[in-house]
Amino acid sequence: MAVQPESIGKYKILSVVAVGGMGTVYKAVHPSLKRQVIIKKLTLKNKGGTIRERFKREAQILLDLSSPYVVRMFDYFTEGRSDYIVLEFVDGMSLDKLIAKQVSLPPQLALLIFLDACYGLKHAHAKGIVHRDIKPGNILISRRAEVKLADFGIAGGEKESVTVADETGPSASSATTAAESGTAITMAGTTLGTPAYMSPEQLDDSSSVDQRADIYSMGVMLYEMVTGTKPFSGDMSAQSIAKIKKGDYIPPAKLDKTLPHIVRFLIKKMMKPNPARRFQTIDPVIVRIRRYLKHYDTHSVRISLAQAVIASHPFELPQYQKKKRPALRAFLILSAAALFISGSVLAWNNGIFHRTILSPWFRSITLTMEMPSTASVDADLPARAFFFVNDNKDIPEVSGTRRIFTASKDSSASKKNIEYKTRAVFLRPGEYRIKIAEGPYVWWGALTVASENCDIKLDFLKNASRKLKIHTVAFDSETSENITSKTKFMVQSGAKWIPLEKLDTSSLRTGTVYKILAVSEGYEDEYFSLLVDWYQDELFINSSLRKK
Repeated sequence: MAVQPESIGKYKILSVVAVGGMGTVYKAVHPSLKRQVIIKKLTLKNKGGTIRERFKREAQILLDLSSPYVVRMFDYFTEGRSDYIVLEFVDGMSLDKLIAKQVSLPPQLALLIFLDACYGLKHAHAKGIVHRDIKPGNILISRRAEVKLADFGIAGGEKESVTVADETGPSASSATTAAESGTAITMAGTTLGTPAYMSPEQLDDSSSVDQRADIYSMGVMLYEMVTGTKPFSGDMSAQSIAKIKKGDYIPPAKLDKTLPHIVRFLIKKMMKPNPARRFQTIDPVIVRIRRYLKHYDTHSVRISLAQAVIASHPFELPQYQKKKRPALRAFLILSAAALFISGSVLAWNNGIFHRTILSPWFRSITLTMEMPSTASVDADLPARAFFFVNDNKDIPEVSGTRRIFTASKDSSASKKNIEYKTRAVFLRPGEYRIKIAEGPYVWWGALTVASENCDIKLDFLKNASRKLKIHTVAFDSETSENITSKTKFMVQSGAKWIPLEKLDTSSLRTGTVYKILAVSEGYEDEYFSLLVDWYQDELFINSSLRKK
Protein backbone atom coordinates (compact mmCIF):
# COMPACT_ATOMS: atom_id res chain seq x y z
CA MET A 1 0.00 0.00 0.00
CA ALA A 2 1.39 3.41 -0.96
CA VAL A 3 2.33 5.78 1.85
CA GLN A 4 -0.14 8.65 1.94
CA PRO A 5 1.63 12.03 2.02
CA GLU A 6 0.06 14.98 3.82
CA SER A 7 0.32 17.11 0.72
CA ILE A 8 1.57 17.16 -2.85
CA GLY A 9 2.52 20.60 -4.10
CA LYS A 10 -0.23 22.94 -2.97
CA TYR A 11 -2.82 20.15 -2.62
CA LYS A 12 -3.83 18.53 0.70
CA ILE A 13 -4.11 14.75 0.27
CA LEU A 14 -7.27 13.07 1.61
CA SER A 15 -6.78 9.43 0.59
CA VAL A 16 -5.13 6.95 -1.76
CA VAL A 17 -7.60 5.82 -4.44
CA ALA A 18 -5.53 3.40 -6.51
CA VAL A 19 -1.94 2.14 -6.83
CA GLY A 20 -0.21 0.83 -9.95
CA GLY A 21 3.23 -0.20 -11.10
CA MET A 22 4.07 3.25 -12.44
CA GLY A 23 2.07 5.56 -10.21
CA THR A 24 -0.60 6.32 -7.65
CA VAL A 25 -3.97 8.04 -7.68
CA TYR A 26 -4.95 10.32 -4.79
CA LYS A 27 -8.04 12.21 -3.72
CA ALA A 28 -7.12 15.71 -2.60
CA VAL A 29 -8.44 19.21 -1.92
CA HIS A 30 -7.69 22.16 -4.18
CA PRO A 31 -6.39 24.97 -1.89
CA SER A 32 -8.13 27.91 -3.58
CA LEU A 33 -11.15 26.27 -5.22
CA LYS A 34 -11.96 24.44 -1.95
CA ARG A 35 -13.21 21.43 -3.86
CA GLN A 36 -12.11 17.83 -4.03
CA VAL A 37 -9.93 16.80 -6.95
CA ILE A 38 -8.11 13.71 -8.21
CA ILE A 39 -4.31 13.69 -8.57
CA LYS A 40 -2.68 11.14 -10.88
CA LYS A 41 0.98 10.60 -10.02
CA LEU A 42 3.43 9.07 -12.51
CA THR A 43 6.78 7.90 -11.11
CA LEU A 44 9.39 6.31 -13.39
CA LYS A 45 12.39 4.70 -11.74
CA ASN A 46 14.36 3.90 -14.88
CA LYS A 47 13.70 4.45 -18.57
CA GLY A 48 10.15 5.52 -19.29
CA GLY A 49 10.23 8.32 -21.80
CA THR A 50 7.36 6.84 -23.81
CA ILE A 51 5.13 6.53 -20.75
CA ARG A 52 6.00 10.06 -19.62
CA GLU A 53 5.21 11.41 -23.08
CA ARG A 54 1.87 9.58 -23.08
CA PHE A 55 1.12 11.00 -19.62
CA LYS A 56 2.00 14.50 -20.78
CA ARG A 57 -0.03 14.01 -23.98
CA GLU A 58 -3.08 13.10 -21.88
CA ALA A 59 -2.71 16.44 -20.07
CA GLN A 60 -2.33 18.30 -23.37
CA ILE A 61 -5.44 16.59 -24.76
CA LEU A 62 -7.50 17.42 -21.66
CA LEU A 63 -6.28 21.02 -21.85
CA ASP A 64 -7.78 21.25 -25.36
CA LEU A 65 -11.13 19.81 -24.25
CA SER A 66 -13.79 21.99 -22.68
CA SER A 67 -17.12 20.20 -22.44
CA PRO A 68 -19.53 19.38 -19.60
CA TYR A 69 -19.45 15.82 -20.93
CA VAL A 70 -15.67 15.38 -20.50
CA VAL A 71 -13.74 15.21 -17.21
CA ARG A 72 -11.91 18.52 -16.73
CA MET A 73 -8.21 18.97 -16.02
CA PHE A 74 -7.24 21.62 -13.45
CA ASP A 75 -3.45 21.36 -13.32
CA TYR A 76 -0.30 19.61 -14.58
CA PHE A 77 3.06 19.87 -12.81
CA THR A 78 6.34 18.09 -12.06
CA GLU A 79 7.75 17.68 -8.56
CA GLY A 80 10.92 15.75 -7.93
CA ARG A 81 11.00 12.66 -10.17
CA SER A 82 7.22 12.51 -10.53
CA ASP A 83 4.69 14.06 -12.90
CA TYR A 84 1.16 14.93 -11.79
CA ILE A 85 -2.20 15.59 -13.45
CA VAL A 86 -4.98 17.19 -11.37
CA LEU A 87 -8.45 16.22 -12.55
CA GLU A 88 -12.07 16.93 -11.75
CA PHE A 89 -13.46 14.66 -9.01
CA VAL A 90 -16.72 13.04 -10.10
CA ASP A 91 -18.63 12.00 -7.00
CA GLY A 92 -20.55 8.93 -8.14
CA MET A 93 -19.62 5.77 -10.01
CA SER A 94 -18.47 4.53 -13.39
CA LEU A 95 -20.90 2.98 -15.84
CA ASP A 96 -19.42 -0.52 -15.49
CA LYS A 97 -20.19 -0.43 -11.75
CA LEU A 98 -23.75 0.70 -12.48
CA ILE A 99 -24.23 -2.15 -14.97
CA ALA A 100 -22.82 -4.64 -12.46
CA LYS A 101 -25.26 -3.36 -9.82
CA GLN A 102 -28.35 -3.22 -12.07
CA VAL A 103 -27.38 -6.17 -14.38
CA SER A 104 -28.82 -4.31 -17.38
CA LEU A 105 -30.40 -0.92 -18.02
CA PRO A 106 -33.79 -0.07 -19.56
CA PRO A 107 -33.34 1.21 -23.13
CA GLN A 108 -34.55 4.75 -22.30
CA LEU A 109 -32.07 5.08 -19.42
CA ALA A 110 -29.28 3.44 -21.43
CA LEU A 111 -29.84 5.80 -24.37
CA LEU A 112 -29.88 8.87 -22.09
CA ILE A 113 -26.47 7.93 -20.67
CA PHE A 114 -25.27 6.93 -24.14
CA LEU A 115 -26.38 10.27 -25.63
CA ASP A 116 -24.34 12.26 -23.09
CA ALA A 117 -21.31 10.04 -23.81
CA CYS A 118 -21.85 10.73 -27.53
CA TYR A 119 -21.76 14.47 -26.83
CA GLY A 120 -18.40 14.08 -25.06
CA LEU A 121 -17.05 11.95 -27.91
CA LYS A 122 -18.33 14.42 -30.53
CA HIS A 123 -16.41 17.20 -28.77
CA ALA A 124 -13.19 15.12 -28.75
CA HIS A 125 -13.60 14.12 -32.41
CA ALA A 126 -14.15 17.77 -33.35
CA LYS A 127 -10.69 18.45 -31.86
CA GLY A 128 -9.19 15.64 -33.96
CA ILE A 129 -8.84 13.34 -30.93
CA VAL A 130 -9.55 9.58 -31.10
CA HIS A 131 -10.17 8.15 -27.61
CA ARG A 132 -9.22 4.52 -28.43
CA ASP A 133 -10.43 3.13 -25.08
CA ILE A 134 -14.21 3.64 -24.99
CA LYS A 135 -15.74 1.29 -22.40
CA PRO A 136 -18.16 1.52 -19.44
CA GLY A 137 -15.27 1.93 -17.02
CA ASN A 138 -14.36 5.21 -18.71
CA ILE A 139 -17.87 6.68 -18.48
CA LEU A 140 -18.38 8.43 -15.15
CA ILE A 141 -21.79 9.29 -13.68
CA SER A 142 -22.11 11.74 -10.81
CA ARG A 143 -24.65 11.62 -7.99
CA ARG A 144 -26.51 14.36 -9.90
CA ALA A 145 -26.68 12.10 -12.97
CA GLU A 146 -24.04 14.06 -14.92
CA VAL A 147 -22.33 11.82 -17.47
CA LYS A 148 -18.67 12.45 -18.35
CA LEU A 149 -16.14 10.79 -20.66
CA ALA A 150 -12.80 10.05 -18.95
CA ASP A 151 -9.35 8.50 -19.40
CA PHE A 152 -7.62 9.92 -22.47
CA GLY A 153 -4.39 8.18 -21.49
CA ILE A 154 -4.07 6.33 -24.82
CA ALA A 155 -5.96 8.83 -26.95
CA GLY A 156 -4.31 10.43 -29.94
CA GLY A 157 -4.89 12.23 -33.19
CA GLU A 158 -6.29 10.44 -36.22
CA LYS A 159 -3.69 8.39 -38.10
CA GLU A 160 -1.19 9.06 -35.31
CA SER A 161 1.86 6.83 -35.06
CA VAL A 162 2.50 5.65 -31.49
CA THR A 163 5.06 3.24 -30.03
CA VAL A 164 4.14 1.97 -26.58
CA ALA A 165 6.05 -0.09 -24.06
CA ASP A 166 4.42 -2.70 -21.83
CA GLU A 167 4.16 -0.61 -18.67
CA THR A 168 1.44 0.45 -16.26
CA GLY A 169 0.12 3.79 -15.12
CA PRO A 170 -2.86 5.14 -13.19
CA SER A 171 -6.23 5.15 -14.94
CA ALA A 172 -8.24 8.37 -15.07
CA SER A 173 -11.56 6.56 -15.08
CA SER A 174 -10.88 4.58 -11.93
CA ALA A 175 -9.37 7.65 -10.31
CA THR A 176 -12.19 10.11 -10.73
CA THR A 177 -15.08 8.27 -9.11
CA ALA A 178 -15.68 8.22 -5.37
CA ALA A 179 -17.03 4.67 -5.16
CA GLU A 180 -14.11 2.82 -6.77
CA SER A 181 -11.28 2.82 -4.27
CA GLY A 182 -8.92 -0.01 -5.10
CA THR A 183 -9.73 -0.21 -8.81
CA ALA A 184 -6.97 -1.90 -10.82
CA ILE A 185 -4.66 0.34 -12.83
CA THR A 186 -5.16 0.26 -16.62
CA MET A 187 -2.73 -2.01 -18.46
CA ALA A 188 -1.09 -0.62 -21.57
CA GLY A 189 0.64 -2.81 -24.11
CA THR A 190 1.61 -2.77 -27.71
CA THR A 191 -2.09 -3.09 -28.59
CA LEU A 192 -3.81 -0.02 -27.18
CA GLY A 193 -7.30 -0.36 -25.75
CA THR A 194 -9.47 -2.96 -24.03
CA PRO A 195 -9.88 -6.08 -26.25
CA ALA A 196 -13.58 -6.73 -25.52
CA TYR A 197 -14.45 -3.27 -26.88
CA MET A 198 -11.85 -2.89 -29.64
CA SER A 199 -12.75 -2.71 -33.33
CA PRO A 200 -11.23 -5.24 -35.75
CA GLU A 201 -8.90 -2.62 -37.23
CA GLN A 202 -7.74 -1.56 -33.76
CA LEU A 203 -6.75 -5.15 -32.98
CA ASP A 204 -4.48 -5.08 -36.03
CA ASP A 205 -2.97 -1.59 -35.65
CA SER A 206 -3.99 0.76 -32.83
CA SER A 207 -1.83 3.61 -34.11
CA SER A 208 -3.71 4.17 -37.38
CA VAL A 209 -7.37 4.03 -36.32
CA ASP A 210 -9.76 6.95 -36.77
CA GLN A 211 -12.99 8.06 -35.07
CA ARG A 212 -14.87 5.07 -36.53
CA ALA A 213 -13.00 2.83 -34.06
CA ASP A 214 -14.53 4.84 -31.19
CA ILE A 215 -17.96 4.48 -32.83
CA TYR A 216 -17.50 0.68 -32.92
CA SER A 217 -16.54 0.66 -29.21
CA MET A 218 -19.60 2.76 -28.40
CA GLY A 219 -21.75 0.11 -30.12
CA VAL A 220 -20.19 -2.62 -27.97
CA MET A 221 -20.82 -0.52 -24.87
CA LEU A 222 -24.49 0.01 -25.79
CA TYR A 223 -24.86 -3.76 -26.29
CA GLU A 224 -23.55 -4.35 -22.76
CA MET A 225 -25.73 -1.60 -21.26
CA VAL A 226 -29.01 -3.09 -22.51
CA THR A 227 -28.16 -6.81 -22.22
CA GLY A 228 -25.84 -6.92 -19.21
CA THR A 229 -23.29 -8.94 -21.16
CA LYS A 230 -20.52 -8.25 -23.66
CA PRO A 231 -20.85 -9.38 -27.28
CA PHE A 232 -17.28 -10.77 -27.21
CA SER A 233 -15.24 -12.29 -24.37
CA GLY A 234 -12.17 -10.14 -24.97
CA ASP A 235 -9.71 -12.90 -24.02
CA MET A 236 -7.58 -12.20 -27.14
CA SER A 237 -7.68 -15.86 -28.16
CA ALA A 238 -7.52 -16.65 -31.89
CA GLN A 239 -11.16 -17.78 -31.76
CA SER A 240 -12.32 -14.53 -30.08
CA ILE A 241 -10.39 -12.35 -32.52
CA ALA A 242 -11.88 -14.27 -35.45
CA LYS A 243 -15.40 -13.66 -34.12
CA ILE A 244 -14.70 -9.95 -33.69
CA LYS A 245 -13.42 -9.63 -37.25
CA LYS A 246 -16.46 -11.49 -38.63
CA GLY A 247 -18.96 -9.65 -36.43
CA ASP A 248 -20.10 -13.02 -35.09
CA TYR A 249 -22.03 -12.19 -31.92
CA ILE A 250 -25.47 -13.02 -30.50
CA PRO A 251 -27.94 -10.35 -31.68
CA PRO A 252 -29.19 -8.38 -28.65
CA ALA A 253 -32.83 -9.07 -29.59
CA LYS A 254 -32.24 -12.78 -28.87
CA LEU A 255 -31.25 -11.86 -25.32
CA ASP A 256 -34.09 -9.36 -24.86
CA LYS A 257 -36.99 -9.43 -27.31
CA THR A 258 -38.43 -6.21 -25.88
CA LEU A 259 -35.53 -4.03 -27.08
CA PRO A 260 -36.81 -1.19 -29.31
CA HIS A 261 -35.80 -1.05 -32.96
CA ILE A 262 -33.50 1.95 -32.48
CA VAL A 263 -31.28 0.08 -30.01
CA ARG A 264 -31.01 -2.97 -32.29
CA PHE A 265 -30.34 -0.75 -35.33
CA LEU A 266 -27.65 1.35 -33.62
CA ILE A 267 -25.78 -1.68 -32.30
CA LYS A 268 -25.87 -3.44 -35.68
CA LYS A 269 -24.72 -0.35 -37.60
CA MET A 270 -22.04 0.78 -35.14
CA MET A 271 -20.54 -2.71 -34.80
CA LYS A 272 -20.05 -3.39 -38.50
CA PRO A 273 -16.62 -5.11 -38.86
CA ASN A 274 -15.93 -3.00 -41.98
CA PRO A 275 -15.38 0.65 -40.89
CA ALA A 276 -16.79 1.90 -44.20
CA ARG A 277 -20.19 0.38 -43.34
CA ARG A 278 -20.46 1.99 -39.90
CA PHE A 279 -21.61 5.50 -39.13
CA GLN A 280 -18.74 7.69 -40.30
CA THR A 281 -19.29 10.24 -37.53
CA ILE A 282 -21.16 10.20 -34.22
CA ASP A 283 -23.62 12.90 -35.40
CA PRO A 284 -26.27 10.60 -36.97
CA VAL A 285 -26.25 8.52 -33.76
CA ILE A 286 -27.01 11.65 -31.73
CA VAL A 287 -29.81 12.65 -34.13
CA ARG A 288 -31.54 9.25 -33.88
CA ILE A 289 -31.30 9.04 -30.09
CA ARG A 290 -32.65 12.56 -29.62
CA ARG A 291 -35.54 11.78 -31.95
CA TYR A 292 -36.37 8.69 -29.87
CA LEU A 293 -35.99 10.29 -26.43
CA LYS A 294 -38.20 13.28 -27.24
CA HIS A 295 -41.17 10.93 -26.74
CA TYR A 296 -40.15 10.40 -23.08
CA ASP A 297 -39.84 12.63 -20.04
CA THR A 298 -36.03 12.69 -19.92
CA HIS A 299 -36.06 14.71 -16.70
CA SER A 300 -37.72 11.86 -14.82
CA VAL A 301 -35.37 9.38 -16.51
CA ARG A 302 -32.38 11.38 -15.28
CA ILE A 303 -33.81 11.53 -11.76
CA SER A 304 -34.03 7.72 -11.69
CA LEU A 305 -30.42 7.57 -12.93
CA ALA A 306 -29.30 9.71 -9.98
CA GLN A 307 -31.26 7.46 -7.61
CA ALA A 308 -29.61 4.35 -9.08
CA VAL A 309 -26.13 5.88 -8.68
CA ILE A 310 -26.75 6.92 -5.07
CA ALA A 311 -28.38 3.61 -4.03
CA SER A 312 -26.12 1.18 -2.18
CA HIS A 313 -28.03 -1.79 -3.61
CA PRO A 314 -29.78 -2.57 -6.92
CA PHE A 315 -32.35 0.16 -7.50
CA GLU A 316 -35.78 -0.78 -8.84
CA LEU A 317 -35.93 1.32 -12.00
CA PRO A 318 -39.38 2.43 -13.20
CA GLN A 319 -41.06 1.49 -16.47
CA TYR A 320 -40.69 4.57 -18.62
CA GLN A 321 -43.88 5.44 -20.48
CA LYS A 322 -44.20 7.51 -23.63
CA LYS A 323 -45.67 10.96 -23.25
CA LYS A 324 -49.43 10.87 -23.72
CA ARG A 325 -50.95 12.96 -26.44
CA PRO A 326 -53.39 15.49 -25.00
CA ALA A 327 -57.04 14.58 -25.49
CA LEU A 328 -58.92 16.61 -28.10
CA ARG A 329 -61.74 18.71 -26.76
CA ALA A 330 -65.06 19.11 -28.49
CA PHE A 331 -64.38 22.73 -29.47
CA LEU A 332 -61.13 21.66 -31.20
CA ILE A 333 -63.12 19.34 -33.46
CA LEU A 334 -65.39 22.21 -34.45
CA SER A 335 -62.42 24.51 -34.92
CA ALA A 336 -60.62 21.88 -37.00
CA ALA A 337 -63.60 21.86 -39.36
CA ALA A 338 -63.36 25.66 -39.65
CA LEU A 339 -59.63 25.38 -40.29
CA PHE A 340 -60.21 22.79 -42.99
CA ILE A 341 -62.71 25.08 -44.73
CA SER A 342 -60.54 28.18 -44.47
CA GLY A 343 -57.22 26.37 -44.96
CA SER A 344 -55.67 28.71 -42.44
CA VAL A 345 -53.60 26.83 -39.89
CA LEU A 346 -51.66 30.04 -39.29
CA ALA A 347 -54.83 31.81 -38.18
CA TRP A 348 -55.40 29.17 -35.51
CA ASN A 349 -51.82 29.27 -34.24
CA ASN A 350 -51.96 33.05 -33.95
CA GLY A 351 -55.19 32.93 -31.91
CA ILE A 352 -57.41 34.57 -34.56
CA PHE A 353 -60.23 32.07 -33.97
CA HIS A 354 -59.94 32.47 -30.20
CA ARG A 355 -60.27 36.23 -30.53
CA THR A 356 -63.27 35.97 -32.88
CA ILE A 357 -65.36 32.79 -33.15
CA LEU A 358 -64.34 31.40 -29.75
CA SER A 359 -64.09 34.73 -27.90
CA PRO A 360 -67.21 34.08 -25.73
CA TRP A 361 -65.45 31.08 -24.18
CA PHE A 362 -61.74 32.07 -24.04
CA ARG A 363 -59.63 34.84 -22.52
CA SER A 364 -56.25 36.08 -23.72
CA ILE A 365 -53.45 35.80 -21.14
CA THR A 366 -49.95 37.20 -21.75
CA LEU A 367 -46.95 37.29 -19.42
CA THR A 368 -44.40 40.09 -19.14
CA MET A 369 -41.23 39.59 -17.09
CA GLU A 370 -38.27 41.82 -16.28
CA MET A 371 -34.87 40.13 -16.21
CA PRO A 372 -31.30 41.44 -15.97
CA SER A 373 -29.69 42.48 -19.23
CA THR A 374 -27.28 39.98 -20.80
CA ALA A 375 -24.35 40.28 -23.18
CA SER A 376 -26.86 39.46 -25.91
CA VAL A 377 -30.62 39.86 -26.05
CA ASP A 378 -30.66 36.31 -27.41
CA ALA A 379 -29.00 34.80 -24.33
CA ASP A 380 -28.68 31.02 -24.35
CA LEU A 381 -30.92 30.58 -21.29
CA PRO A 382 -34.55 30.78 -22.44
CA ALA A 383 -37.30 31.33 -19.87
CA ARG A 384 -40.38 29.13 -20.30
CA ALA A 385 -43.93 29.38 -19.02
CA PHE A 386 -46.26 26.44 -18.27
CA PHE A 387 -49.98 26.60 -17.49
CA PHE A 388 -51.85 24.05 -15.34
CA VAL A 389 -55.48 23.56 -14.31
CA ASN A 390 -55.73 24.22 -10.56
CA ASP A 391 -58.07 21.35 -9.64
CA ASN A 392 -56.29 20.85 -6.25
CA LYS A 393 -55.68 17.24 -7.19
CA ASP A 394 -53.77 16.19 -10.32
CA ILE A 395 -52.95 19.74 -11.58
CA PRO A 396 -52.88 18.69 -15.26
CA GLU A 397 -50.99 20.83 -17.76
CA VAL A 398 -53.12 22.74 -20.28
CA SER A 399 -52.17 21.37 -23.68
CA GLY A 400 -50.70 23.73 -26.25
CA THR A 401 -49.97 26.52 -23.76
CA ARG A 402 -46.21 26.25 -23.24
CA ARG A 403 -44.57 29.56 -24.05
CA ILE A 404 -41.03 30.96 -24.37
CA PHE A 405 -40.27 34.50 -23.26
CA THR A 406 -38.72 36.70 -25.95
CA ALA A 407 -37.27 40.18 -25.58
CA SER A 408 -39.64 43.04 -26.33
CA LYS A 409 -38.91 44.95 -29.53
CA ASP A 410 -38.31 48.17 -27.60
CA SER A 411 -35.89 46.49 -25.16
CA SER A 412 -32.26 47.55 -25.25
CA ALA A 413 -29.34 45.39 -24.15
CA SER A 414 -27.78 48.53 -22.66
CA LYS A 415 -30.50 48.73 -20.02
CA LYS A 416 -29.96 47.12 -16.62
CA ASN A 417 -33.16 45.11 -17.04
CA ILE A 418 -34.91 43.90 -20.20
CA GLU A 419 -38.61 43.23 -20.60
CA TYR A 420 -39.51 39.80 -21.98
CA LYS A 421 -42.97 38.75 -23.17
CA THR A 422 -44.83 35.58 -24.19
CA ARG A 423 -47.30 35.01 -26.99
CA ALA A 424 -50.88 35.03 -25.80
CA VAL A 425 -52.32 31.91 -24.18
CA PHE A 426 -56.07 31.40 -24.50
CA LEU A 427 -57.82 29.92 -21.46
CA ARG A 428 -61.39 29.34 -20.37
CA PRO A 429 -62.44 31.20 -17.19
CA GLY A 430 -61.38 29.24 -14.14
CA GLU A 431 -58.53 28.58 -11.70
CA TYR A 432 -55.02 27.93 -12.99
CA ARG A 433 -51.40 27.77 -11.88
CA ILE A 434 -48.40 29.19 -13.73
CA LYS A 435 -44.85 27.82 -13.59
CA ILE A 436 -41.94 29.93 -14.88
CA ALA A 437 -38.65 28.07 -15.40
CA GLU A 438 -35.48 30.05 -16.07
CA GLY A 439 -32.24 28.08 -15.65
CA PRO A 440 -31.91 27.27 -11.91
CA TYR A 441 -34.90 29.46 -10.99
CA VAL A 442 -38.49 28.17 -10.75
CA TRP A 443 -41.47 30.37 -9.89
CA TRP A 444 -45.05 29.21 -9.20
CA GLY A 445 -48.15 31.35 -8.96
CA ALA A 446 -51.94 31.06 -8.92
CA LEU A 447 -54.08 32.63 -11.65
CA THR A 448 -57.81 33.28 -11.78
CA VAL A 449 -59.12 33.78 -15.30
CA ALA A 450 -62.31 35.86 -15.15
CA SER A 451 -64.18 37.81 -17.81
CA GLU A 452 -61.33 40.05 -19.00
CA ASN A 453 -58.13 39.51 -20.98
CA CYS A 454 -55.04 40.28 -18.93
CA ASP A 455 -51.29 40.87 -19.10
CA ILE A 456 -49.57 39.56 -15.99
CA LYS A 457 -46.45 41.46 -14.86
CA LEU A 458 -43.63 39.49 -13.22
CA ASP A 459 -40.40 40.88 -11.74
CA PHE A 460 -39.09 38.10 -9.49
CA LEU A 461 -35.85 37.98 -11.52
CA LYS A 462 -35.53 41.74 -11.90
CA ASN A 463 -32.44 42.07 -9.72
CA ALA A 464 -31.23 38.47 -9.89
CA SER A 465 -27.52 37.80 -9.53
CA ARG A 466 -25.45 34.87 -8.31
CA LYS A 467 -22.23 34.39 -6.40
CA LEU A 468 -19.34 34.05 -8.85
CA LYS A 469 -16.44 31.61 -8.64
CA ILE A 470 -13.30 32.34 -10.65
CA HIS A 471 -10.87 29.52 -11.57
CA THR A 472 -7.49 30.32 -13.08
CA VAL A 473 -4.68 28.38 -14.74
CA ALA A 474 -1.63 29.57 -16.69
CA PHE A 475 0.60 27.82 -19.25
CA ASP A 476 3.71 28.67 -21.20
CA SER A 477 2.44 29.26 -24.74
CA GLU A 478 5.48 27.58 -26.30
CA THR A 479 6.19 24.61 -24.03
CA SER A 480 2.71 24.10 -22.49
CA GLU A 481 4.41 24.04 -19.07
CA ASN A 482 1.98 24.74 -16.25
CA ILE A 483 3.15 28.00 -14.65
CA THR A 484 0.09 28.66 -12.49
CA SER A 485 2.12 28.54 -9.27
CA LYS A 486 4.31 31.47 -10.36
CA THR A 487 1.53 33.47 -12.00
CA LYS A 488 -0.49 36.13 -10.24
CA PHE A 489 -4.02 36.83 -11.36
CA MET A 490 -5.13 40.37 -10.57
CA VAL A 491 -8.73 41.66 -10.57
CA GLN A 492 -9.44 45.35 -11.12
CA SER A 493 -11.47 46.87 -8.31
CA GLY A 494 -12.05 50.57 -8.86
CA ALA A 495 -8.69 52.06 -9.77
CA LYS A 496 -6.70 49.29 -8.06
CA TRP A 497 -5.55 45.83 -9.15
CA ILE A 498 -6.03 43.33 -6.34
CA PRO A 499 -4.57 39.78 -6.31
CA LEU A 500 -7.39 37.27 -6.77
CA GLU A 501 -6.42 35.33 -3.64
CA LYS A 502 -6.70 38.50 -1.52
CA LEU A 503 -10.03 39.55 -2.96
CA ASP A 504 -13.13 39.18 -0.81
CA THR A 505 -14.84 36.37 -2.73
CA SER A 506 -18.23 37.37 -1.34
CA SER A 507 -17.98 40.53 -3.45
CA LEU A 508 -17.79 38.55 -6.70
CA ARG A 509 -21.24 38.60 -8.27
CA THR A 510 -22.59 37.79 -11.70
CA GLY A 511 -23.95 40.37 -14.11
CA THR A 512 -20.71 42.38 -13.96
CA VAL A 513 -17.82 43.26 -16.28
CA TYR A 514 -14.57 41.85 -14.84
CA LYS A 515 -11.08 42.92 -15.85
CA ILE A 516 -8.44 40.34 -15.03
CA LEU A 517 -4.65 40.51 -15.52
CA ALA A 518 -2.32 37.48 -15.58
CA VAL A 519 1.23 38.46 -14.50
CA SER A 520 4.27 36.19 -14.39
CA GLU A 521 7.94 37.14 -14.19
CA GLY A 522 9.66 36.79 -17.55
CA TYR A 523 6.37 36.71 -19.44
CA GLU A 524 4.20 39.30 -21.13
CA ASP A 525 1.07 40.22 -19.17
CA GLU A 526 -2.24 38.90 -20.51
CA TYR A 527 -5.38 41.02 -20.07
CA PHE A 528 -8.99 39.82 -19.99
CA SER A 529 -12.10 42.02 -20.02
CA LEU A 530 -15.41 40.22 -20.13
CA LEU A 531 -19.04 40.47 -19.12
CA VAL A 532 -20.28 37.66 -16.91
CA ASP A 533 -24.02 37.31 -17.46
CA TRP A 534 -26.24 37.19 -14.40
CA TYR A 535 -26.83 33.43 -14.63
CA GLN A 536 -23.20 32.39 -15.30
CA ASP A 537 -21.78 31.59 -11.86
CA GLU A 538 -18.41 29.97 -12.70
CA LEU A 539 -15.67 31.70 -14.71
CA PHE A 540 -12.64 29.75 -15.99
CA ILE A 541 -9.59 31.73 -17.12
CA ASN A 542 -6.97 29.77 -19.10
CA SER A 543 -4.00 32.06 -19.68
CA SER A 544 -1.39 31.23 -22.31
CA LEU A 545 1.60 33.49 -21.57
CA ARG A 546 4.34 34.40 -24.02
CA LYS A 547 7.93 34.87 -22.89
CA LYS A 548 9.34 38.36 -23.20
